[in-house]
Amino acid sequence: MNEHENCIKTDSKLKGFTLIELIVVICIISVLAAMLVPSIMGYVELARNRADVSAANVVCKAIQAECAMDSDRIESFTKNPWLAGVNADGSKYAADDHGYVYVTHDEVRVSSYAIAKILEENGYITSAGENQGDIKEYKYKKDKCKGLLCKSTKKWYRYQININYRDGEVHFTYSANSKDGETYNVSGQSSGTNLHDQKASEIFAGMIGGEADDIVSLPGL
Repeated sequence: MNEHENCIKTDSKLKGFTLIELIVVICIISVLAAMLVPSIMGYVELARNRADVSAANVVCKAIQAECAMDSDRIESFTKNPWLAGVNADGSKYAADDHGYVYVTHDEVRVSSYAIAKILEENGYITSAGENQGDIKEYKYKKDKCKGLLCKSTKKWYRYQININYRDGEVHFTYSANSKDGETYNVSGQSSGTNLHDQKASEIFAGMIGGEADDIVSLPGL
């Protein structure tokens, strides 16, 4: 009799979950995942934001140091090849008064060869290439870039460091665009086909401890 009872007890121990119990467990796991995934993704995006800001900060410090060592070269960093022009509606816009480093997921553009060399020296591009005229836009595709490509996707998906020469010193401002917040530029200070996102620009500038540029906007895609 004892042997029979032991077999029954052993059999009951070997039984797994019932279908109802399994469904309940799956539902609980699903609810927990739904609660945790947004938080995890938020931390991932924050890490990406910080990586972008850190890279931008290194670039700004390198440019500032170069300008401090050789004031005769300031214009190489603070001017760009774009002149004043006319919008599609016939209205005129002013020439942008800044050099730039423009960063997306797929490419990096800079406004002069001097800036390209800074990126090369800091390991952000494999090679600046040949100098085709200092004040000229130079483009570097993904395969030529290392640590400077935009990593963020939500707060912004592209950003720009604007290098200005104002009040006798080199000054940096920042522009950034998110997919949800960008609108066509209406300031009259840049082409109306450019896209502007004040909120994303302020978030980026706040993280780097600088100033958002409410005039400069990023080129339309």
